Amino acid sequence: MKGNNIKRIIIVYVLLIPLMLVLTEAVWGGFHGIVAGKFFRDSNKLDEVKAFMKKHGISETATKSEGEEWLDNLSPEDRAEYEQLIKKAIKIEDIVTFGSALTVCVIVFGLIGLLGGAFTKSWQAVGILPGISFLLNNPVIRFKSVLHISDSQKVILVVVGQFVAAYLFAFLGSHICKAMNDRKQQKLSLNNSVHTDAG
Repeated sequence: MKGNNIKRIIIVYVLLIPLMLVLTEAVWGGFHGIVAGKFFRDSNKLDEVKAFMKKHGISETATKSEGEEWLDNLSPEDRAEYEQLIKKAIKIEDIVTFGSALTVCVIVFGLIGLLGGAFTKSWQAVGILPGISFLLNNPVIRFKSVLHISDSQKVILVVVGQFVAAYLFAFLGSHICKAMNDRKQQKLSLNNSVHTDAG
Protein backbone atom coordinates (compact mmCIF):
# COMPACT_ATOMS: atom_id res chain seq x y z
CA MET A 1 0.00 0.00 0.00
CA LYS A 2 1.21 3.49 -0.83
CA GLY A 3 1.68 6.12 1.91
CA ASN A 4 -1.21 8.25 0.62
CA ASN A 5 -3.55 5.28 0.63
CA ILE A 6 -2.56 4.31 4.20
CA LYS A 7 -3.35 7.89 5.28
CA ARG A 8 -6.71 7.70 3.50
CA ILE A 9 -7.50 4.32 5.13
CA ILE A 10 -6.74 5.73 8.60
CA ILE A 11 -8.95 8.79 8.05
CA VAL A 12 -11.84 6.79 6.55
CA TYR A 13 -11.70 4.10 9.24
CA VAL A 14 -11.58 6.68 12.05
CA LEU A 15 -14.77 8.19 10.58
CA LEU A 16 -16.40 4.77 10.10
CA ILE A 17 -15.84 3.59 13.72
CA PRO A 18 -18.54 5.82 15.31
CA LEU A 19 -20.87 5.11 12.36
CA MET A 20 -20.34 1.37 12.92
CA LEU A 21 -21.17 1.68 16.63
CA VAL A 22 -24.33 3.72 15.96
CA LEU A 23 -25.41 1.38 13.14
CA THR A 24 -24.99 -1.67 15.40
CA GLU A 25 -27.38 -0.17 17.97
CA ALA A 26 -29.85 1.20 15.40
CA VAL A 27 -30.05 -1.88 13.16
CA TRP A 28 -30.14 -4.28 16.13
CA GLY A 29 -33.00 -2.37 17.76
CA GLY A 30 -34.86 -1.59 14.55
CA PHE A 31 -34.64 -5.06 13.02
CA HIS A 32 -35.67 -6.83 16.22
CA GLY A 33 -38.44 -4.27 16.73
CA ILE A 34 -39.85 -5.29 13.32
CA VAL A 35 -39.50 -8.99 14.23
CA ALA A 36 -41.24 -8.35 17.58
CA GLY A 37 -44.07 -6.45 15.85
CA LYS A 38 -44.61 -9.32 13.40
CA PHE A 39 -44.50 -11.79 16.28
CA PHE A 40 -47.15 -9.78 18.16
CA ARG A 41 -49.45 -9.65 15.14
CA ASP A 42 -49.10 -13.35 14.31
CA SER A 43 -49.10 -14.74 17.85
CA ASN A 44 -52.12 -15.96 19.79
CA LYS A 45 -49.93 -15.81 22.90
CA LEU A 46 -50.98 -12.20 23.36
CA ASP A 47 -54.69 -12.95 23.79
CA GLU A 48 -54.43 -12.56 27.57
CA VAL A 49 -52.53 -9.28 27.18
CA LYS A 50 -55.16 -7.96 24.74
CA ALA A 51 -57.98 -9.05 27.05
CA PHE A 52 -56.29 -7.28 30.00
CA MET A 53 -55.87 -4.09 27.95
CA LYS A 54 -59.50 -4.16 26.80
CA LYS A 55 -60.70 -4.76 30.37
CA HIS A 56 -58.67 -1.76 31.58
CA GLY A 57 -59.93 0.60 28.89
CA ILE A 58 -57.31 0.80 26.13
CA SER A 59 -57.33 -0.41 22.55
CA GLU A 60 -54.44 -2.43 21.10
CA THR A 61 -54.36 0.16 18.28
CA ALA A 62 -53.55 3.00 20.73
CA THR A 63 -50.63 5.27 19.92
CA LYS A 64 -47.33 4.98 21.78
CA SER A 65 -48.03 8.10 23.86
CA GLU A 66 -51.53 6.85 24.73
CA GLY A 67 -50.04 3.50 25.75
CA GLU A 68 -47.43 5.17 27.96
CA GLU A 69 -50.08 7.37 29.62
CA TRP A 70 -52.32 4.34 30.19
CA LEU A 71 -49.43 2.38 31.72
CA ASP A 72 -48.55 5.30 34.03
CA ASN A 73 -52.15 5.44 35.27
CA LEU A 74 -52.40 1.72 36.13
CA SER A 75 -52.44 0.83 39.83
CA PRO A 76 -49.24 -0.90 41.08
CA GLU A 77 -51.15 -4.21 41.30
CA ASP A 78 -52.54 -3.93 37.75
CA ARG A 79 -49.17 -2.86 36.40
CA ALA A 80 -47.48 -5.88 38.03
CA GLU A 81 -50.14 -8.19 36.55
CA TYR A 82 -49.70 -6.61 33.11
CA GLU A 83 -45.91 -7.03 33.23
CA GLN A 84 -46.30 -10.69 34.23
CA LEU A 85 -48.65 -11.29 31.29
CA ILE A 86 -46.12 -9.67 28.92
CA LYS A 87 -43.26 -11.80 30.30
CA LYS A 88 -45.35 -14.95 29.93
CA ALA A 89 -46.39 -14.09 26.37
CA ILE A 90 -43.03 -12.94 25.01
CA LYS A 91 -39.80 -14.90 25.23
CA ILE A 92 -36.62 -13.26 23.95
CA GLU A 93 -35.75 -16.53 22.17
CA ASP A 94 -38.78 -15.95 19.92
CA ILE A 95 -37.55 -12.49 18.90
CA VAL A 96 -33.74 -12.73 18.86
CA THR A 97 -32.65 -15.85 17.00
CA PHE A 98 -29.39 -16.95 15.41
CA GLY A 99 -30.86 -16.01 12.00
CA SER A 100 -31.95 -12.52 13.08
CA ALA A 101 -28.60 -11.80 14.78
CA LEU A 102 -26.73 -13.02 11.66
CA THR A 103 -28.90 -10.78 9.45
CA VAL A 104 -28.11 -7.73 11.60
CA CYS A 105 -24.37 -8.49 11.53
CA VAL A 106 -24.34 -8.88 7.73
CA ILE A 107 -26.30 -5.62 7.25
CA VAL A 108 -24.05 -3.59 9.56
CA PHE A 109 -20.66 -5.01 8.56
CA GLY A 110 -21.62 -5.36 4.91
CA LEU A 111 -22.49 -1.66 4.77
CA ILE A 112 -19.37 -0.65 6.73
CA GLY A 113 -17.22 -2.85 4.44
CA LEU A 114 -18.83 -1.41 1.31
CA LEU A 115 -18.23 2.18 2.46
CA GLY A 116 -14.67 1.38 3.60
CA GLY A 117 -13.84 -0.32 0.30
CA ALA A 118 -15.41 2.42 -1.83
CA PHE A 119 -13.75 5.35 -0.02
CA THR A 120 -10.30 3.78 0.35
CA LYS A 121 -10.32 1.77 -2.92
CA SER A 122 -8.87 -1.14 -0.93
CA TRP A 123 -10.22 -4.05 1.07
CA GLN A 124 -7.21 -5.75 2.72
CA ALA A 125 -7.30 -3.82 6.03
CA VAL A 126 -11.08 -3.81 6.56
CA GLY A 127 -10.83 -6.54 9.23
CA ILE A 128 -9.67 -3.80 11.60
CA LEU A 129 -13.27 -2.51 11.81
CA PRO A 130 -15.02 -5.70 13.05
CA GLY A 131 -11.97 -6.21 15.29
CA ILE A 132 -12.57 -2.82 16.92
CA SER A 133 -16.30 -3.55 17.17
CA PHE A 134 -15.53 -6.87 18.84
CA LEU A 135 -13.61 -5.01 21.55
CA LEU A 136 -15.92 -2.01 21.97
CA ASN A 137 -19.53 -2.79 21.14
CA ASN A 138 -20.04 -6.32 19.88
CA PRO A 139 -23.67 -7.49 20.12
CA VAL A 140 -22.52 -11.11 20.43
CA ILE A 141 -20.78 -10.24 23.70
CA ARG A 142 -22.71 -7.23 25.01
CA PHE A 143 -26.38 -7.97 24.39
CA LYS A 144 -28.01 -10.25 26.95
CA SER A 145 -30.60 -11.23 24.36
CA VAL A 146 -28.05 -13.53 22.64
CA LEU A 147 -27.13 -15.55 25.74
CA HIS A 148 -29.36 -18.43 24.57
CA ILE A 149 -27.45 -18.71 21.24
CA SER A 150 -24.84 -21.49 21.29
CA ASP A 151 -21.10 -20.75 21.32
CA SER A 152 -20.62 -22.30 17.87
CA GLN A 153 -23.35 -20.02 16.49
CA LYS A 154 -21.69 -17.01 18.12
CA VAL A 155 -18.43 -17.95 16.37
CA ILE A 156 -20.33 -18.04 13.04
CA LEU A 157 -21.87 -14.63 13.81
CA VAL A 158 -18.43 -13.10 14.35
CA VAL A 159 -16.52 -14.92 11.58
CA VAL A 160 -19.17 -14.96 8.83
CA GLY A 161 -21.59 -12.18 9.84
CA GLN A 162 -18.88 -9.67 10.67
CA PHE A 163 -15.42 -10.46 9.22
CA VAL A 164 -16.46 -12.29 6.01
CA ALA A 165 -19.27 -9.77 5.33
CA ALA A 166 -16.89 -6.84 5.87
CA TYR A 167 -14.20 -8.30 3.57
CA LEU A 168 -16.66 -9.39 0.88
CA PHE A 169 -18.42 -6.01 0.69
CA ALA A 170 -15.15 -4.05 1.00
CA PHE A 171 -13.78 -6.06 -1.95
CA LEU A 172 -16.98 -5.30 -3.89
CA GLY A 173 -16.90 -1.59 -2.95
CA SER A 174 -13.24 -1.15 -3.89
CA HIS A 175 -13.69 -2.89 -7.26
CA ILE A 176 -16.83 -0.92 -8.14
CA CYS A 177 -14.99 2.32 -7.28
CA LYS A 178 -11.90 1.31 -9.29
CA ALA A 179 -14.05 0.30 -12.28
CA MET A 180 -15.84 3.67 -12.19
CA ASN A 181 -12.50 5.52 -12.00
CA ASP A 182 -11.07 3.46 -14.90
CA ARG A 183 -14.14 4.24 -17.01
CA LYS A 184 -13.79 7.93 -16.16
CA GLN A 185 -10.08 7.89 -17.11
CA GLN A 186 -10.83 6.12 -20.41
CA LYS A 187 -13.49 8.71 -21.21
CA LEU A 188 -11.05 11.56 -20.42
CA SER A 189 -8.32 9.92 -22.52
CA LEU A 190 -10.75 9.45 -25.40
CA ASN A 191 -11.87 13.10 -25.19
CA ASN A 192 -8.24 14.30 -25.06
CA SER A 193 -7.27 12.21 -28.10
CA VAL A 194 -10.28 13.52 -30.04
CA HIS A 195 -9.29 17.13 -29.21
CA THR A 196 -5.65 16.41 -30.14
CA ASP A 197 -6.65 14.86 -33.50
CA ALA A 198 -8.96 17.79 -34.18
CA GLY A 199 -6.13 20.25 -33.42
